[in-house]
Amino acid sequence: MALIAVCCVLSAIAPDFATVGNVLNVLLAASTLTILACGLTVALIAGEIDLSVGSVEALTGSAAAVMIVAYGIPWPLAIVGGIAVGAAAGLVNGIVATRFSVPSFVASLAMLSVASGAANLLTNGTSVFGLGSQFGYLGTGKVLSIPVPVVIAGVVALGLAVTLRKTSFGLDVYAVGGNREAARLSGVSISSVKVRVLVLSGALAGLAGLIIAARLDSGSGTVGTQDLMAAIAAVVIGGTSLNGGIGSIGGSVVGALLIATIQNGLVLMDITAFWQQVAIGSLILIAALLERLSKLTIGGKPA
Repeated sequence: MALIAVCCVLSAIAPDFATVGNVLNVLLAASTLTILACGLTVALIAGEIDLSVGSVEALTGSAAAVMIVAYGIPWPLAIVGGIAVGAAAGLVNGIVATRFSVPSFVASLAMLSVASGAANLLTNGTSVFGLGSQFGYLGTGKVLSIPVPVVIAGVVALGLAVTLRKTSFGLDVYAVGGNREAARLSGVSISSVKVRVLVLSGALAGLAGLIIAARLDSGSGTVGTQDLMAAIAAVVIGGTSLNGGIGSIGGSVVGALLIATIQNGLVLMDITAFWQQVAIGSLILIAALLERLSKLTIGGKPA
């Protein structure tokens, strides 16, 4: 309903908003955000969080760019390598969180700094250009007039939605986030679930980073580092609980579309980009307050 309301208001205020071209722009802008949000959703449902996704985006895009430009590695292998780098970052987060009992908040916060520094080391603090048209298709190509990143985001979202609702892994994720002790007594491997959701989040952040690099035809240590707050906002707005056990991929997709729509509308109205940060922060706060109020209403008293 919020998304529909925002679309109606922007259509009235900005005549260019409701055009086919602009709608595709919104979907394109929401594609990488959706991919990030999907990974974060699974992690949050399991009671974990990955704060490194933005920096991992930058790292994977930079790694792929260096592979292609500096070492002449074929673009398909660069894509596989980039996703593997993201998955490896998630694996480190998972191992630190499970083997050493470090909260994933702290582990991923450390990885945020490590990945950002590594990305800048790979690129020497500059942008690596010339990734080629074949690699660029990942970010600029179209399938039946639909941008490839939108198609990829749709496939990721649909695949994860089915996985969470129809597979034993999905049930384990909800069980671990909803009641960790009950899940353990039921035979669920808590450590395994935690590691897998963080690896998944890292791999999807890697995929998002590759798409951005393909769109820009360059890898950089700064690209994507600002996406963390927008991704968290999309997930929280979509109804995923920060306490775990509750959430859905569909809700996060709508949240990502809402964020992208607001950002697009502000640009069309020629409003400074700084207001986008204000809007995203406000949406996170409002969503968190609504979640809290709903719990008080249902429970009848403060938790």
